[in-house]
Amino acid sequence: VSTQSTGILSRFDVLCVVRDTVDPVNDERMARFVTGSHMKHHPANTAAPGEEEERANTVPQDLLKKYIMYARTKIKPKLHYVDQDKVAALYAELRRESMATGSIPITVRHIESMIRMAEAHAKMHLREYVREDDINIAIRSMLESFIDTQKYSVMKNMTATFSKYLAYKKDNNELLLFILKQLAKDQMVYSRSRYGAAGAATVEISAEELEDKARQINIHNLQAFYESDLFIANKFVHDKKNRNIILTL
Repeated sequence: VSTQSTGILSRFDVLCVVRDTVDPVNDERMARFVTGSHMKHHPANTAAPGEEEERANTVPQDLLKKYIMYARTKIKPKLHYVDQDKVAALYAELRRESMATGSIPITVRHIESMIRMAEAHAKMHLREYVREDDINIAIRSMLESFIDTQKYSVMKNMTATFSKYLAYKKDNNELLLFILKQLAKDQMVYSRSRYGAAGAATVEISAEELEDKARQINIHNLQAFYESDLFIANKFVHDKKNRNIILTL
């Protein structure tokens, strides 16, 4: 990245990187969604199954517009209390990591972005003051955005370094699924290099390895994750006897 491009990138509060990565489970889910969407909205389809349930869980668009308009015009959150030591330590650690890895440099603008996101989060909840909760969510959002712009090797190291911030108020199952998918991807790369382009029909991941990584982010019981709909929907099976997790491709 050139110096000019880096200067431009640092002006944005959030950077969203779109990657076209090969993921058999997500690819199949996307294909089903696209075909299902076309079938549902076809003129010949007069009654889509589950339509009433979907409407029951959806906020009406007019109400959502009014909510957003009210929050934008009426709510002006104030920075009542900010843990300055926490922000300063995070800033120093980020600066050190960005310099060591040669990634996009961290500047004061990133701290300003974090404060704006904290205010926006408070505003979204119609709060008069910015709370510690808003700051923590802003830190997590800023870190996720920053780390996502890095090379894979740098991204992996930074995710481990800042895991305590990234795990804040995140659904444990979603977090564990992300880790599991990373382990599955690493295993698939190894499998392809060993068995050729086709690879194996299934991928086996050590449950012990996943549990070890989970303990590093203070998650000690994975039984609920193994039994969750999220785990099953992504075609994972927990083999208790052999202490493995099997993914069917």
